[in-house]
Amino acid sequence: MKQLKGSGFFRVLFKMNVLPIILLTIVITTFSAMRFASSMRIETKNGLVDLSHTVATLYDKVYEGDYHAVEKDGEVLLWKGEHLLNGDFGIPDAIKERTGIDITIFSRDTRISTTIRTGSGERVTGTTANETVVDDVLYGGHSQFYSSTLVEGVRYFSYYEPLYDAKGACIGMLFLGKPSAEVEGLVRSSLSPIILFGLLTMLIACFVTIRFSGRLVDAIRKMELFLVAIERGDLHEEFDQEVMERRDELGEMSRYLIKMQQSLQKLVEQDLLTGLYNRRSGEKLLKHVCEKYVQDKTPFCVAIGDVDHFKCVNDTYGHECGDVALTELSARMKEHMQGRGFVARWGGEEMLLVYGGVHLDRAAAYMQELLEAIRTKPIVYGDVKLNITMTFGLTEGNDEKIEHIIRAADEKLYQGKNSGRNQIVV
Repeated sequence: MKQLKGSGFFRVLFKMNVLPIILLTIVITTFSAMRFASSMRIETKNGLVDLSHTVATLYDKVYEGDYHAVEKDGEVLLWKGEHLLNGDFGIPDAIKERTGIDITIFSRDTRISTTIRTGSGERVTGTTANETVVDDVLYGGHSQFYSSTLVEGVRYFSYYEPLYDAKGACIGMLFLGKPSAEVEGLVRSSLSPIILFGLLTMLIACFVTIRFSGRLVDAIRKMELFLVAIERGDLHEEFDQEVMERRDELGEMSRYLIKMQQSLQKLVEQDLLTGLYNRRSGEKLLKHVCEKYVQDKTPFCVAIGDVDHFKCVNDTYGHECGDVALTELSARMKEHMQGRGFVARWGGEEMLLVYGGVHLDRAAAYMQELLEAIRTKPIVYGDVKLNITMTFGLTEGNDEKIEHIIRAADEKLYQGKNSGRNQIVV
């Protein structure tokens, strides 16, 4: 090494090989970090939008009827059917507890139910939305996402959705928000491994390039492409096997990247409570199944399942018991679907099951096995044994749009719920 330095060869080699790799690694890490941060923020937005639709659906299911406002003693009361929403914190608090997302119901521009509290712990009911939100959502009648909304001194990533009465007039708003500090903190913690590995890659490149510059540059390039694929949102990108099998730091880093990729897959694609695919992933997988049907007519069947009287379980034994029941039922369904298809949490206590390669009669037989397994094995929660049942709507797939297939299964589900539950409607 001394001879190399003396002859000036080391400095030439550094400039020709090591320095470009250092610069390239810095650029790659920065580019990937910026793009990944952007992807995380977009994912936060999509999550708020999806949860907003879920909350709106939940209110429709729990409280039948239209929204309507009544002015009394100078106060505007907002009703959902026959249920007064002013001061009702049940659903918002339950969703906040499970998801960490703040929820607010507005009567016109005034907060009447919210999970947001002041520093002293008081709810910020009675306060009003800012003028921009009021103009865009309440008067404009448009759903709107904001990357920076100030509420009681706290900045939020927020999504507002208008609420309409039976005549189509906008009489309130639904707000879902996550503090910007939490989102940025999650971004920073998620980016730390990428930045760390970028720095490690740079150090390893400086050492190895002198002897194995060609192979090293090639390996780093493959890692770069893998990181770029991940930051684009392609969490199923395959990593080069040759680099994976290296017995050096680069091989170790590549295996850690795979673990990071798997962690991101769980974060983005799986439901945190049940471990099943979330709705977004379920829709993607179902889309692939439908495309395969169009290509080679591979049959498939789609079912929507709903836990019978699940609200009673939560009301009687608490939400923790409900979570245990959902987790146990999900594990049974996941085991049942192995080698047959996939199951996803569709929303709340609803599940989507997709059987691949079978027609309706075979899928119905499979589902009967599943229903019997659910019926005959109680769920144990402490000293309580819960005899849980489910209702399923099952339909055979075709070349129609996905939403039509889902709607067909959903209609069968509601037939089953309206005719006694604890059954499969085919």
